Amino acid sequence: MGDTKKIWEKAKQTASDKEELKNTAFKAGEKLKKLLERSEGFQELNSKLKVLIRMIKSHTSGEYRAFQISTLALISFALVYFIIPTDIIPDFIPALGFTDDASVVLLIARRVSKDIDRFLAWEQEQFEQAN
Repeated sequence: MGDTKKIWEKAKQTASDKEELKNTAFKAGEKLKKLLERSEGFQELNSKLKVLIRMIKSHTSGEYRAFQISTLALISFALVYFIIPTDIIPDFIPALGFTDDASVVLLIARRVSKDIDRFLAWEQEQFEQAN
């Protein structure tokens, strides 16, 4: 449980620093690419994580700011937890190492699902306006 507290503190710190948020989103994207190269069984994780990363990128660029700091902190926690290799179940443990990462990301994605829906609607609007 102490590790989770440390990760939460890191997530709060990350959420308040645009550069750290961008860096965290980048690292999460890179880790996701590596994970997908090794396994096809992570489609839901892939789609949710990509949306969370896009939300952070849109937030840090100033394009989209329609979510609360609590949502930003939760997304930050999900990304930090995902990229830290020594969380509750260390990533080097075969077959199990990413299950806790996936569980945390998917749980938080469900928790902020209304924010995700609003963000996806905003993205669609941006796309339609551009075309």
